[in-house]
Amino acid sequence: MPPIDRRDFLKAAAALGTAPLSQALSGCAGGQSPATPQDGDPDDPATPGGNLSEAPGFDFPLVLDLPFAHGVASGDPLRDRVIIWTRITETTPSSDRVTVRWEVSTTPDFASIVRSGLQQAIADRDWTVKVDVTGLQPATTYYYRFQAFGRRSIVGRTRTAPDAAVDSIRLAVLACSSYWSSHWSGLAHIADRDDLDLVLHCGDYIYDFVDEDETVRARRDRADTADIDYRDWLDLAELRRRYALWRSDPSLMRAHQQHPWFIVWDNHDIDEGYGNELPTPFDDQSGNTTLLDTTRAFWEWTPSRPLRRHGSGEFLLIDDGRYPEPEDPRLLWRRLPYGPLLDVFGIDTQIGLPGHGLPTDSSHLAEGTSLLGRAQFEWLTQSMLASSQAGVTWRLVNNQAWIAPADIPDLVDGIATPKLGLSRWSDYAHERAALFGFLRGDNASAQRVRNNVIVSGDAHGNLGSDLIEDSALLGDYLPGLPVPNPRTGSTAINTPAGYGRLGTGSLDALTTRGASVGVEFAPSSMGRGGADELVANALSVAPDSAAAVLGARAIELALIGGNKNVQFIEWVDHGYGIVDLNAERAIFEYWWQDKLTPDAPDVLGRQMVSWAAADDSSLIARFQDQLDDGAAHGLPFAATRGTRSANPAPLDQPPRPR
Repeated sequence: MPPIDRRDFLKAAAALGTAPLSQALSGCAGGQSPATPQDGDPDDPATPGGNLSEAPGFDFPLVLDLPFAHGVASGDPLRDRVIIWTRITETTPSSDRVTVRWEVSTTPDFASIVRSGLQQAIADRDWTVKVDVTGLQPATTYYYRFQAFGRRSIVGRTRTAPDAAVDSIRLAVLACSSYWSSHWSGLAHIADRDDLDLVLHCGDYIYDFVDEDETVRARRDRADTADIDYRDWLDLAELRRRYALWRSDPSLMRAHQQHPWFIVWDNHDIDEGYGNELPTPFDDQSGNTTLLDTTRAFWEWTPSRPLRRHGSGEFLLIDDGRYPEPEDPRLLWRRLPYGPLLDVFGIDTQIGLPGHGLPTDSSHLAEGTSLLGRAQFEWLTQSMLASSQAGVTWRLVNNQAWIAPADIPDLVDGIATPKLGLSRWSDYAHERAALFGFLRGDNASAQRVRNNVIVSGDAHGNLGSDLIEDSALLGDYLPGLPVPNPRTGSTAINTPAGYGRLGTGSLDALTTRGASVGVEFAPSSMGRGGADELVANALSVAPDSAAAVLGARAIELALIGGNKNVQFIEWVDHGYGIVDLNAERAIFEYWWQDKLTPDAPDVLGRQMVSWAAADDSSLIARFQDQLDDGAAHGLPFAATRGTRSANPAPLDQPPRPR
């Protein structure tokens, strides 16, 4: 039986009332020096110029003043370098290239500039500027800005990765950020946090089409499917414009301004086909966007560090200020070392799917088809093993889709039942088993790799889970009983918000969950709809109605009851997550906001914990690679706070989305 689409399944369940190019491109100029370049160049960015007057007929998504109308961003930090980004936007190009000066300082007033240089913005790179800034100090906050046509960008703030031991590392996690589906209050709350080391995006950073179940907002209130900003893209130019639309939102602009990001793509980011859920006048067209177009635009518009070709996972490091062109824009998987406390991995579980038409090497599997491909699988497993052997405390994997079983359970281990297809990993159970088996010790070193965290998106629901491959209803693995979450969601009607487990299921020094090789943390979506909206659509009731929420509750109960590894499930609220790591434990926080209300408050809906070391002498025994409600260990329900903070980057002009 082939898998059913997640949306079709939930609608049916609700209707029945059930719940179950190359480095040599012209115009590359630059270099890095500790001093500001000399003036006097005819292309000096301090010289006024450019077509920067917005005529009434000029229609392009913007949020700040020209030419830096889409703000600034940074990402993929290493211990001594970081990528910084901006874009030059004019009403019409005034030249075939624009000289842009960039500066990096240790202070937000730029009294202490430590690195600077020049780079050319050109049309072939959609006028984007990306600099691999080198010569920086580890675990240090820096501020950066750009200059062109005699104007300056807003100031951005970033932070390098640590090289030595630090007391803690804090990460924000989000996924599925649909502009049309939410007012993105969560991104504003992320921007306001001053103690984050990194923001992780698990994919679907942009979207190709408007979801028929969610039409919360549209650019300039033009909710018209004939409008270029309210339908799927047809070509590379429209695809690039979609990134501009996303960056015209003040909350996303500020979240990029204040923190470095680590982004992986998913299906909506790199979908080369054309199609809409809402009918449009263009639905008889096929579009001409290619996979290379979609991946190319990703590297142009995100502050991501490209890789060497041949799938080595090694970064392409640029030391002289040139634009970092990817050698193969289809390669995504990479690793950020964060000192002895953490290694961050980003994987690609999308581009190997059959719809993209690329060959997949499954020769590392005894049976079944590979989702990762042999090169990526071996890179990931060997890198995680090497990380463990080097004594790194935690390994965190930025992954697109729920990987732990969350579907119709098997009645008996080894005899699979038909699956609903709530996650693509249901179709790749053999590779999931090979990955988890490797971490459990089935590797050439016969060494178990512990303290693994996988953060995931895609399904638009809040999930917390142990990592086991056994999807049988019963077995040796025994969790606690599912009970309602005592917390209220972002709205009063969402209470109790989801289901979690009572206690740990373990008996003193004996764990009944020892098969788990790590934990999974999926903090919903930044807007794209959950079970409540799909139930509401199927039953023709309001999404915030009691019937819609109760329908979602029934589905949640069926999932946690049928999947013993699931420790928390909530499929109504939306937002982001916080991961707070130290040498003793990892705290996972689910933060929710009412997506239908602008400037909605931040609500902490659930707090969970995983321990870095086993300890059976404590009042409640602690075991590694298991995810528990914090209350099961007597932890207070209170938001964590970072031990380091830095002054925010100033915003010296009011955002004006247009």
